[in-house]
Amino acid sequence: MKQFFTFLVNRHQEIIKYLFVLLVALVMTTLFPRYGKFRYEFEVGRPWKYESLIAPFDFGILKSEAVIESEREAIGKNFIPYYRLDTITELNAKKNFNEALATRLQRQRELDDIPKDHIIKDSARTLALGIKLIDDIYDFGVINVTKEHHDKGLSELYVFEGPAEANRKRIDQYYTLQEAFSVMRDKLTGNRLAHVDVLLPLLEESVKYNITYDGTTTDRLLDEAVESISTTQGGIVEGEKIVSEGEIVTLDKYQVLMSYKDAEANRTLTEDKMYMIGLGNFILCLIVLVVFMISMRSFAPEVFLSNQKLFFTLIIMLLMVALVSTLVKSQLNILYAIPFCIVPIILRTFFGSRVAMYAHASLVLLCGFIVPLGIEYIFMQFMAGMIAIFTTIRAYYWSQFFISNAYILITYLVGYFAVSLIQHGNLQDIDTSNAGMLALNVLLTLLAYPLIPVFEKLFGFVSEITLLELSDINKPVLKELSLKAPGTFHHSLSVANIAEAAAYEIGANTMLVKVGALYHDIGKMDNPIYFIENQHADINPHDDLPYEESARIIIGHVKKGVEHAKKHKVPDVIIDFIRTHHGTTRVEYFWQSFLKSSPDQEHTDERFRYPGPLPYSKETAILMMVDSCEAASRSLKNPTNDDIESLVERLVNNKIDQNQFANSDITFREITQVKKLIKKMLNSMYHVRIAYPKSK
Repeated sequence: MKQFFTFLVNRHQEIIKYLFVLLVALVMTTLFPRYGKFRYEFEVGRPWKYESLIAPFDFGILKSEAVIESEREAIGKNFIPYYRLDTITELNAKKNFNEALATRLQRQRELDDIPKDHIIKDSARTLALGIKLIDDIYDFGVINVTKEHHDKGLSELYVFEGPAEANRKRIDQYYTLQEAFSVMRDKLTGNRLAHVDVLLPLLEESVKYNITYDGTTTDRLLDEAVESISTTQGGIVEGEKIVSEGEIVTLDKYQVLMSYKDAEANRTLTEDKMYMIGLGNFILCLIVLVVFMISMRSFAPEVFLSNQKLFFTLIIMLLMVALVSTLVKSQLNILYAIPFCIVPIILRTFFGSRVAMYAHASLVLLCGFIVPLGIEYIFMQFMAGMIAIFTTIRAYYWSQFFISNAYILITYLVGYFAVSLIQHGNLQDIDTSNAGMLALNVLLTLLAYPLIPVFEKLFGFVSEITLLELSDINKPVLKELSLKAPGTFHHSLSVANIAEAAAYEIGANTMLVKVGALYHDIGKMDNPIYFIENQHADINPHDDLPYEESARIIIGHVKKGVEHAKKHKVPDVIIDFIRTHHGTTRVEYFWQSFLKSSPDQEHTDERFRYPGPLPYSKETAILMMVDSCEAASRSLKNPTNDDIESLVERLVNNKIDQNQFANSDITFREITQVKKLIKKMLNSMYHVRIAYPKSK
């Protein structure tokens, strides 16, 4: 048991890594379709490449979506709406007329200036006349036809005259409100009880629509009618031939095959088979992810060994699989608009081409199990991703991203054109709407570029664009260094140039090591006079200090540099260059001087050593070698090639003897290459110039 816990403690990072891979595989499995994979692939216009297919069971032929949609439109166009008769409206009309007539009679009694032909003489008979007119109008009914139905020229409708029963009626069986007013005017004209201009306004104010549109019932019944549309038309019986070998798949035959595919999927959806399908999906996911992990371990160990980088890569792949799965399940016809290239572009920016390539290949394989399209679709996505990776290989400027997207679009369009020719055999049947989807795909791919700085902030990664910005010597911290410690600034520039060339020589990240070199000594600007490259007089402040204090000041520039970098929000990956560029080496000059001052005593060099850590990568190892060699070369007076050769060999070999490169992945062969490059660059810097003759 103790050994088991010791194993867990010692290997917990690796255990977490593989557990996370299993978790990603499980989540991806839930995103895969929960039905068996159809055994056949087929396209309209292409021959059936399998043996003749005989129906193993009865199934109905599904209608195409276009047919179902046309039936829906036909039902909506021909559907007769429902209206409802309101019996309360007639009672309210009579009540309102009675009140309006009473008000008119009251006004007649109070005023003397009413014309004689407008005076109502027999109020009871007038009231009875008005009530009768209202009865006559509502015996027919007053309908309020909606503008939509009027514009459609609707002639018939259903009217609920009771609580549940609706009768089919013609619209012209009812009065409109204007027709009702016209009928009442005709019946009042010439009546001796009252002038039409007196009684008609009272009736018009009282009479309202009593038949109105019942939208709720209409919508409900229309939905029921649409839902009742049959999804099948005819069928295939067991033993009937579905398609013959070599037969061209027509649109009708394609619909029969799709119906068989759907029927077979439904027949396999038993609980036991669903579990087996899920297990198969999990195994497939696991195989792809394990191969991806092996690729990372072999060709991108810096990503494999970093849980943060590896988890980020797997999460972004999982998010893309989830997006594809969601769009497939939504049955939206936008699969060509899925921006697969976002993933390789982001991963290429942070981790390089190899990681992006392996991740993209794995992603395309995983999505191939989800997308219901042929191998041609997977081929197009794979090739577009490769173009995205190779065209952003020098993407130091934003303009390069747009150029890359142009190449991606060309790849998509040419690939789609070729695939369409294979499928249809002619130009007329090429679906140009998919070309539009591919253009949308490329526009969505541009989202990768604003996502890059977001991921930089969230995960602490650094892109090449950010490195390019950091290399600007007008950055505030570098500008301050050039003003306060010009000698150190010049040293940093020289180190940056040599380190960049050395990184290129061994295939390391040139921009990263260049920026790291520019910032590695920014801590010296707090006490610039204590560093020899900034001393311009014969006075050396170290002459008045104990050797331990001098060593403390020299060593302290590392800590000061980290503080300045954090203050100016320099990324951690650059701060690591500041921390590691001296490793755990000694301040040799003051250590040897200290020993000479007290030769008879035993001393430890703890106070004269840098705190570390050791360089952890090729780039930080390069900086350590170049920094020490460039700084030491300044002490040589009129150096020869042999002097520089001896200096570089001695300093670098001393670093090797002190195990300063034990934690970095740099090889002896690469160290030899770096040494040669440093010698070449230093010889170029210190080469002897011709002495020009003085003018007479």
